[in-house]
Amino acid sequence: MQNSNQTAESGVAPQLPSLLAAPFKLVPDLVHTRLLVALLNHLFQQQLQEGELDFLESKTAVIHLLDAGVQFRFTKGREQLVAHSGDGPIDLIISGNLYDFIQLSVGEEDPDTLFFQRRIHLEGNVELGLETKNLIYGLDMDALTIPAPLRTALDKAINFYRK
Repeated sequence: MQNSNQTAESGVAPQLPSLLAAPFKLVPDLVHTRLLVALLNHLFQQQLQEGELDFLESKTAVIHLLDAGVQFRFTKGREQLVAHSGDGPIDLIISGNLYDFIQLSVGEEDPDTLFFQRRIHLEGNVELGLETKNLIYGLDMDALTIPAPLRTALDKAINFYRK
């Protein structure tokens, strides 16, 4: 049996076990989205103030965690990201497993690698997808103000997947 590190290196992402995914499915997507949007607004304060996320204005983006069965729908309001009700057209869907988004968020994988290994999928507005990918790729993860409890949780999640 392969460990998750070998699996990830082969281009197949480790999946969240069904038992751990079940609680995510019990909570409505809008609740998940509001939590994620609050976190993203905190993490990207500087980028929002500098207009680096203006390309999302009036666009609906969805992050879909395939193995958790969760979708986060959001858009950019006047000054920050806001949860989207789910009505109306979707401009961009970024989908993948939780492990890959964690790897991406802590800078252990770059978006191009995940995309070309077909572990992260982009659907919809290609230009919007490229701008989003470039924003993520250009981030200095160490410069983001990630709260200590979240950083600890991410480290534990990565260690869990590596086992």
